[in-house]
Amino acid sequence: MTPSRIAPIQWLRALAATLVLLMHASDMIDSGPVALTGKFVPSVPNLSMFGATGVDLFFVISGFVMAQSLATADADSWRFLAKRWLRIVPLFACVSAVYMMIMHDPLTAPAAWMSITVLPVLDGAGYHVPALYPGWTLGFEFAFYVIVAVAMRAPQRRVETLLALTVALALIGSVVHPGWAPLRLLLNPLLLEFALGVGVWMAWRNGISARYATPALVIGTVLLVVGIAFGLGVPLSLQIEVAVAGTSGLARTWTWGIPWALVVIGVIDTSAEGRFERIVARVGDASYSTYLTHPCLIALLWMVGGYAPTMSPYLFALAFIVASTMLGLAVHRWIERPLLARLQRRPSVSIRRAPALA
Repeated sequence: MTPSRIAPIQWLRALAATLVLLMHASDMIDSGPVALTGKFVPSVPNLSMFGATGVDLFFVISGFVMAQSLATADADSWRFLAKRWLRIVPLFACVSAVYMMIMHDPLTAPAAWMSITVLPVLDGAGYHVPALYPGWTLGFEFAFYVIVAVAMRAPQRRVETLLALTVALALIGSVVHPGWAPLRLLLNPLLLEFALGVGVWMAWRNGISARYATPALVIGTVLLVVGIAFGLGVPLSLQIEVAVAGTSGLARTWTWGIPWALVVIGVIDTSAEGRFERIVARVGDASYSTYLTHPCLIALLWMVGGYAPTMSPYLFALAFIVASTMLGLAVHRWIERPLLARLQRRPSVSIRRAPALA
């Protein structure tokens, strides 16, 4: 069974996408296009930051998914990278074009290259956030895919090789910060979150996760709650440039990556076939479309928000999350899946496996 069809993976993808939507809803509530009756949970200062941890959960899931792929794939590294490029870039480029048309942004050279490569190949010491700003995470995804492709060349124990390479590059990146932006993605402490996902897969494959599911879930949840309410004693920044630079060291992985990895261990062996679980899994299927398209909805809100009635911040957040999820489901059904089928020219191949960020 592929990881794209392991139901808990899809549930977690749905959760990760919803957390990102919550973060952006919170941002708009603080200073956004719609008149609101108040602020959003002002007594919980880290709640908006908690929404950003959807990205950390996505990275952990991606490590799990790629470990499973590596364990079952052949050793054709170039074919693997080409398939990953087809899976990520065409939809990202299309949505980027739509977003820039809505925003009336000119197509700069760095933005154009980012839309094609998802890597900041034209950046040096600085970093240009892609026009479609969630795309910054795709650069980390593809950097990790490069490590997976290298691990494919190992004659045996490829998953263990992947884990060792990822940890080594992450630790090097916590102290070394190269001057070329793509290399900073490949040497970056955030790669440890992918490594955590690989470790979760190894625990799952060897039956360890089932034995320790309950304590892992409890500890992971407690750490997340503590992180929301008080933090874990390490300063964190949500600035994209800081994440790419790698200057925050291991703080983000310590605060959010480890708790989410424990949560994944806690739920990965769960089995449920009810209607609600199937609906959540479908939302997880569409998580990449949701992740990419919701900035278009934000841009439209800035254009027409002045005509919207005054509403509660809670109602606004709920409406934004539901609308963004429905948009993602529609794009996944009528654009993403047909596009992938046409690009791959093999409609019989499952096209539901997405980058975990996605």
